[in-house]
Amino acid sequence: METVRRLGLGAVAAAVLALAGACGKSSGAPPPAGDDGGDGGFPEKPRPASTLALRDIVGLSDHPSLGADAASTAERAFEWAALAQLGVHRLRTDFRWAAIEPQRGAFDWTGYDALVAEAAAHGVDLLAIVDYGVPWATSVAGADEDYPPDDPRDFGAFAAAVATRYRGRVSEYEIWNEPNNGLRFWKPTLNGDPAKYGALLLEASRDLLAADPQATVAYGGTVYDDLVPGPSFVAQSLADTPGLAGALRTFAMHAYMNYPPSHAPESDTLYETPLLDKIATMSGVLDATGAAPVPIWVTEIGWPTMSDDPPAQQARYTVRAIVLAALGGADRVYLYTLLDGPHPDAFPPEDAFGLETYGDFGAGADAGTAVDAGVGAPMPKPAFVAVQALIRAVGGFAVKERLPAMPGDVYVVHLTSGAQNAWIAWRALDGAPPVAVAVPASGPVRITHVDGSAQDDVAGSGGYTLQVGPDPVIVGPRT
Repeated sequence: METVRRLGLGAVAAAVLALAGACGKSSGAPPPAGDDGGDGGFPEKPRPASTLALRDIVGLSDHPSLGADAASTAERAFEWAALAQLGVHRLRTDFRWAAIEPQRGAFDWTGYDALVAEAAAHGVDLLAIVDYGVPWATSVAGADEDYPPDDPRDFGAFAAAVATRYRGRVSEYEIWNEPNNGLRFWKPTLNGDPAKYGALLLEASRDLLAADPQATVAYGGTVYDDLVPGPSFVAQSLADTPGLAGALRTFAMHAYMNYPPSHAPESDTLYETPLLDKIATMSGVLDATGAAPVPIWVTEIGWPTMSDDPPAQQARYTVRAIVLAALGGADRVYLYTLLDGPHPDAFPPEDAFGLETYGDFGAGADAGTAVDAGVGAPMPKPAFVAVQALIRAVGGFAVKERLPAMPGDVYVVHLTSGAQNAWIAWRALDGAPPVAVAVPASGPVRITHVDGSAQDDVAGSGGYTLQVGPDPVIVGPRT
């Protein structure tokens, strides 16, 4: 099975830097002041909660196989079926320059034509990451596709070609992936090159929108990381690129802070910053640098399942992160990723981020199934079940607010859909014993848990009281 799996969290950079103790910065970006959790000292600018329904916010960040063989076709069919089972309709994936235009002016659209057609047939909205370089566009000897082009106009022409071909079928684009993760995606730098990325983004945005004025173009998902600080990178790229702040229409960020991700999305420690604070800080950077209050998308977030980070933890963190991101004003949350790789127990654990286990899509596979070749079919992990339960219970609801005056680490979030109300509650501390929490529900209710179980009950005149621990519990209307 030919599958490109690119983990967007600075895995190599973080691991190498953590071991070596390196702390260098690229020449353009100012270093963060003191121990500031990677925020560069920028003030937070909290946003109101997203008004979108959860099913329109959540998607997958994944890399479906592009081949025309039976195994590749079966893998894509499995992907479309999994999205439908989850109840979401968004998929973020690479549209790689080196795969589409390996030689200047020589285009091969075969794999992407199939991907776009199948996505449309299954009602899936693609977020196309127009990304990475191509050896013919750089003067660096022996360069691979993680080296940016010498001339951003070459990349802009490629972006325009993608938008021209898929106009009316793909409407959302992200320019590059993790441009501040230089050791992995913007070679040969450590933290990327803010000025050079800014120039590439501005050129690509202008060219792409000229080809498809109805498209949405997003700043490339930037790692929020202590070692490759996203806020400083974004601020420097906007400051160094005249016209970019005014041209920016959407901003994408990645929520990863440390590698491997292992802390709860509410954690506030030396090694982690709460997800709500990350979004508010990036919002503050945009405000401070003169960008309009554009939508913010979290285009990658996820947790691996390892011995110290069990599947149940991945499930609870994922659901909580979706709700928190929407509460913080994010209009997209793309979960990394659908399937584990073949080595989920290895370190670094890049093969352990899947919502489903690894499966073998052999040459004899029927569409949407896996062949048992000593591996078997992919199986849903608890995180898949948890996201599915969330969307089934309140996918049509929008997050409204966190209820105040809750004790300690207790979160109770209010959701609405028209005149209907729902609540989702949890404790942020792993291992914390359940506590009694009352929500202002009335009448018949359905209680949904992240393991997919549910039961019907009736709320009394004083509301509905439930026991809340680290696993989120949903109180919604009975349908």
